[in-house]
Amino acid sequence: MTMTEGVVRPDALAARDGRLVLAVRLPWYRSLPMSCLESVRVTLAGDPAAVRSVAVPGFAGPVDAAANCDATWDLRDPLEVTLDAGARPGAVVALEVDVAVRIPYIQQAPGVPLVQRAVVRTEATVR
Repeated sequence: MTMTEGVVRPDALAARDGRLVLAVRLPWYRSLPMSCLESVRVTLAGDPAAVRSVAVPGFAGPVDAAANCDATWDLRDPLEVTLDAGARPGAVVALEVDVAVRIPYIQQAPGVPLVQRAVVRTEATVR
């Protein structure tokens, strides 16, 4: 299994309050502080979709605000990514998800932590 397998599962896309919500799994083998979230980018049918907010238990807000929170992205919990886009339930959507997390205990060079990036291209049916 690679780090990208399972990041976006077939049932990951849902319509909620007129927006799409995407469940993204951590592309790492251990839980990490939410402050390690570097970026989340999503493309729907080839078009960039604005990320409105992200959420895990203990944190909800814009990606930038995650840098200052004490919450943990538990390996068992998906990151809920709310998009400024909508689709009706049953629609099949081609998507690309690019998520990057900083691994604070592995350094690429002195003082430079590893950034694990996962890019997933798949289709999902909106629930």
